[in-house]
Amino acid sequence: IHLLHQGHTVVGAKDGPDALARASWERPDLIVLDLRMPTVDGIRVIEILRGNALTAATPIVLMSAADREWATRRLPQDPLVRFLEKPLDFETLDGMLAELLPAALG
Repeated sequence: IHLLHQGHTVVGAKDGPDALARASWERPDLIVLDLRMPTVDGIRVIEILRGNALTAATPIVLMSAADREWATRRLPQDPLVRFLEKPLDFETLDGMLAELLPAALG
């Protein structure tokens, strides 16, 4: 709801495979996903997205309630990937969007 109130269009997905399919055909400006998802976790989704020419440069915000140090060690070294701890701090999320969206739109 926060992203909708900020004027963004939001497309949901039920799990990792659904997110991968939607990312390929929707071609979003940015992807927000959870680390822990059914079937395929967020780290694997990022790896698959980066291997697809259609989504290789799409900015990503990965969120999780998992330990920050553990989660960030698993993230790929990628300037277009950010980690956001749960519970979400919307001010931090907004800052990440401001950093990442110009990269996607520019």
